[in-house]
Amino acid sequence: MSKRSRVIAMVQLPPPMHGAAKMNLHAIAALAKAFDLHVIEMRFARNLADITRPTIKKLLIALLLAVRLCFALPRSQALYISFAPCGAAYYRDCLYVLLAKLFRVPAILHLHGRGLPLMRRSPVKFWLQKRVFAKQTVVLLGEILRPEITGLDCNVVIIANCLDEDAFAAPINPDWQPETPLRILWLSNLFRAKGLETLLAACQRLKDLGFAFDLTIAGAEGDIRKAELEALITGYGINSNTRYIGAVRAEDRRKLFDQSDLFVFPTNYTNEAQPLVVLEAMAAGVPVITTSIATLPEFVLPDQTGWLCPPNDPDKLALTMIEATRHPANTNKLRHQARLMCETRFAHARFTDEIGKTVSAVLTQSSSQ
Repeated sequence: MSKRSRVIAMVQLPPPMHGAAKMNLHAIAALAKAFDLHVIEMRFARNLADITRPTIKKLLIALLLAVRLCFALPRSQALYISFAPCGAAYYRDCLYVLLAKLFRVPAILHLHGRGLPLMRRSPVKFWLQKRVFAKQTVVLLGEILRPEITGLDCNVVIIANCLDEDAFAAPINPDWQPETPLRILWLSNLFRAKGLETLLAACQRLKDLGFAFDLTIAGAEGDIRKAELEALITGYGINSNTRYIGAVRAEDRRKLFDQSDLFVFPTNYTNEAQPLVVLEAMAAGVPVITTSIATLPEFVLPDQTGWLCPPNDPDKLALTMIEATRHPANTNKLRHQARLMCETRFAHARFTDEIGKTVSAVLTQSSSQ
């Protein structure tokens, strides 16, 4: 039996739970099957509210991880890193990739978000980014994200996210008929940029039009706390139509989807790339309304698998929710097509295979040089 190549994986793992952390779990599971995997966990926060908050403690942890990386690199053949494309974490991850280059270890930079163009707006920043990315392999979540690496001399691989292996275990209901009142679901961590206030405003429009609905909001507190959310709901005058149930366990998410008529996610998050929760809703057979940003237009296809609205447009969002209920046969067709797309394009086995092949190709190229 041949000796397996040693690969370092520098990743964020839950807690706290968010899309990138969940995908990192899938990635290290896939890599552990094919390689001698050494995981260096990048844990800087225990809750969502602290993720973007800079502290001295985070700086010290980052430096400690750099030391650990230096000890691990001489015995490794590749570095796989969940690379932060913006913010202070971007410079931290740049340091880690440059250390790998110093030890002549090739890096695979997996981008779960957007923001690289913002980090190269000055000549000095552009020089740094080109130096970090030159001759490395970058994993993007979709073709539409190629502008992220414009002008960078790097190898690009497109690998979409995946769903859990049991995502398609249960069949979806064959027919879709909306309840009265319409059951609307929001499921995400409570961040302003995810468009929650846009949804609340759209629901206010529904109420003004006399359209009956019940809105369920589920998710852990982020930069919107429970008290502030309750104040927002009161301000929009939809208390009697809205409930907040807090964070939802992974095993309860499917039940929540099954109890919903529409999943509405009007995100305008500047770092958004490919939100897993949209894929989860589509796989569960819930009709999806979201926004036309990031890779969402690649798989939420108007008149095929869902609806897209402009960000920050509660009037259009309200009209789209009403439209979805007026043509139940068409909505039913769309949700079945969405489920089929998820089964093929976002399968767990496909992701595992593509991640493994990408790292293997990097190792092969490195050994031939």
